[in-house]
Amino acid sequence: MKIQNIAHRGFTKSFPDNTLEAFEAAIEIPVDGVEFDVRETADNKLVIHHDPQLQGKDINKMSQDEIRSVRLEGKYEIPTLEETLDLFRNRTGLMIEVKEVRSADNFLTLLRARANLDDVIITSFNHEFILRLSQLAPEIRWGILTGRQVDDPIGLIESKNANDIVVRCPFATAELIESIHARNLAVHVWGCNNMKDIRSALKLDIDSIITDFPDEVAKELSKRNKR
Repeated sequence: MKIQNIAHRGFTKSFPDNTLEAFEAAIEIPVDGVEFDVRETADNKLVIHHDPQLQGKDINKMSQDEIRSVRLEGKYEIPTLEETLDLFRNRTGLMIEVKEVRSADNFLTLLRARANLDDVIITSFNHEFILRLSQLAPEIRWGILTGRQVDDPIGLIESKNANDIVVRCPFATAELIESIHARNLAVHVWGCNNMKDIRSALKLDIDSIITDFPDEVAKELSKRNKR
């Protein structure tokens, strides 16, 4: 099985994370997919940003115009979900982490209009959000995101109508992966902080690795494929 190389918030060695420039640079590596974060503004627009605040203000209390006026490192815009989906369409896979989205219908409408849904996985730490949206859009692939050890991962995935689990690096074990694959579900790994941990994860039968080092992972995977 080919392990997918997913760039965490784009290629962040060269550009600020979650920017169009970081996304474009990741595509050019190339990677199999890009992970990014979605938040909703006060005026119900969807923007790409990891942290809940921007320049000391809550994003959910700022308008899209306010957010768009900010320049990261003095030059980079915070993109909208529309811009991001247009950039990626039919070019690479998408792993979209929902941080805070209140307008589920608006979110799903944008995805259906601007993305190839076969290329999309939606994940979140908010597992009830995953359950609610998976019932509204069963045609989309849904993933449970977790940062801790889960006692019953299969029960958790299936109780939320999900297809995938995204586990933190220390908790990815051969036994966990084998049990999940036995149910035709998928396992993705995040939070490997160095190449040693990444190489250990790549020895497992994982479906993808979400990494801050997509260029190095591409080299590792190329070596594996030549053996």
